[in-house]
Amino acid sequence: MTTLLDHAQSQERGTGETVLSRVRALLPEIAERSAEGENARAVPAQIVAALREAGVFRMALPAAWGGEQLGLVEGARVVREIARADGSTGWTVQAASMAWYFLRSLPRETLENEVFAGGADLMLRGAVAPKGLATPVRGGYRLSGRWPLASGPFTPDWMLGGFLVEGAPPLPDGRQDMRVALFRPEQVTFLDTWDAVGLRATQSTDFTMDDVFVPEHHTGPMFGDNNIPAPLYDLPYSPTGASHDAVVLGALDGALADLAALAATKRPAFNPRALLGEDPVFQERFAELHVRTAALAALSEHTGRVVMDRALAGEEPTPAEWFTYTGSTQHIHHDGIRILNEIMTLSGSAGLYSSSSLQRRWRDVRCVSQHVVGNNGAMRKLGAALSGQN
Repeated sequence: MTTLLDHAQSQERGTGETVLSRVRALLPEIAERSAEGENARAVPAQIVAALREAGVFRMALPAAWGGEQLGLVEGARVVREIARADGSTGWTVQAASMAWYFLRSLPRETLENEVFAGGADLMLRGAVAPKGLATPVRGGYRLSGRWPLASGPFTPDWMLGGFLVEGAPPLPDGRQDMRVALFRPEQVTFLDTWDAVGLRATQSTDFTMDDVFVPEHHTGPMFGDNNIPAPLYDLPYSPTGASHDAVVLGALDGALADLAALAATKRPAFNPRALLGEDPVFQERFAELHVRTAALAALSEHTGRVVMDRALAGEEPTPAEWFTYTGSTQHIHHDGIRILNEIMTLSGSAGLYSSSSLQRRWRDVRCVSQHVVGNNGAMRKLGAALSGQN
């Protein structure tokens, strides 16, 4: 039997084949093994290895370092296709591929000579929230802390963690001096904390460090200058909303396809001669959900393209452009779960069972919609920018 991993290893790089086309060849098995991953609380290792070979974990990295250097919109399209097959796998790809953004302020020499000296096929895991506390020592810091939600059902090559420096004064603008550190996985202890309602196969566990030395050149300011040579990393902190949107949109695509299949076979309990799909009320509501999903997808692509075009031109987005982008992410996260609620209602009792992919998609989007990226006050900031109050 030819496996998904066998196929991925047979692909040669440099043939002009895009990441997206390589990923599409892997989608049937990703979908087929979705329940397996959820039950094991980890995306199957074979699937992670195949996706790594297909280039998804290097897709946002600079071409100069061996990456695919995809922009916001192109990378989000890859994540959306994967999330349509399985939400946890889509989340795993977006988290690991976009996490490099948070290390953009590390010294260029560290990134080029230590991290990417051997190429861009690296796996990164961690949590950017500044849950660590560092004590300055000669040559670096002694770092301790406990970080939640470090997504990654794989053994990483590198870890990252946000931290505060003990006794550090505030920055000139009054913010805390939040920083980020890069370290090896053997320096941390992973805790089996991820038993959540959705994205169950992402292994978004906590990890701890206890008085671990981290050299100064493996750290940088969380809001510092960019030292990664690709336009994506010049965007304001942080552009990860497009890939989060893509997980929501992919799950909606998959749920709509599930509902269409159900409508072709399901018969109402008290009208066994009719099919669900023949009901004109169902037809109108189903069409509306398709249109609303398409509108969210168009919004995500448009706002992502606007800010990415600015980066490609060497410019910063205007406040209205940037907060339209981040505010759209907030809207997509919240309207996405509303759409899935309505899909679940239309499915009747069929969507209630744990074996139902509809139920799994609903839980995944419920989980994504809780993330801080979709609850960051961006709508208020957009309103302020549009009304001249920023």
